Amino acid sequence: MLLKFPKIFKGKEADSEFLDKDIFEVNSSEQNSEEMSEPSVTEGRVTIDFTSASSTDGALLVGFFINNGYSQKVKFKNVPLVLLDSNRQILAQQSFSGETIGEVIGGSAKACVVRFKPDNVFTKDIPEGCQMCFDVRPKRSKNIKIQYQALPESISVDKKKELEEILAKLPLMKYGEVDFSPLWAKITTESDLLATVIIRNSTAKPINLEQIPLAIIDAHQEELARGVFDVKNIAIEPYKAILWTFNFKHALQDRDIDLSSWHIDVIEKNTSKPVLH
Repeated sequence: MLLKFPKIFKGKEADSEFLDKDIFEVNSSEQNSEEMSEPSVTEGRVTIDFTSASSTDGALLVGFFINNGYSQKVKFKNVPLVLLDSNRQILAQQSFSGETIGEVIGGSAKACVVRFKPDNVFTKDIPEGCQMCFDVRPKRSKNIKIQYQALPESISVDKKKELEEILAKLPLMKYGEVDFSPLWAKITTESDLLATVIIRNSTAKPINLEQIPLAIIDAHQEELARGVFDVKNIAIEPYKAILWTFNFKHALQDRDIDLSSWHIDVIEKNTSKPVLH
């Protein structure tokens, strides 16, 4: 996810006890911690200087200086931080207790180290030119707006418009959800049951699906087929949606099948059905 963070953040300081005007500033460092010079303190601002980052068991330890350009000490209630690469892509994000930073004496710089938990780290490698920022992005509303990550280039303009309208009419999602919404389904002449779904990601990080245990349910709430799908090439960006067709192979033929309405359920992984591709 690419974000355009301004050099100076304005009007987003409600979680700190001392802030009453525009004081947040981000300073990137192209040098490693060994070469880092004494951080500079800018009068009337609180700034961050990134120094180093290292991985440990999936977590990420990040070092930085907080520079207090005020004459009085500052103390945080909450410290939301985000680590960016040189292209403004999020590498890690997490909120920390103010006690993690503690007090910063007026006119001074304080060295700090924080630990981003593995679930909040979105990279395996630490590139050059990282930046540590106060995360002052506006909080997302309860309901999340999702857009398509990509649509097949081969489909017509009218079909793309139709798919956009279908996506817009789906039930609103809350933050942190992943949803499988039915689009269309049919049984082929070979009795294969194909089901195309819209997969939506309302989390703040990319999701990579590997194996998904699914069952398809028809309009009579009867299970038609199930299986574990090997989908290692599914990757969905934050707040995006993709189309995906699952082939359930041979549907059960001992009953009338009604596909006028249907849905897909994620089932327990201990299903005895084979892995499908």
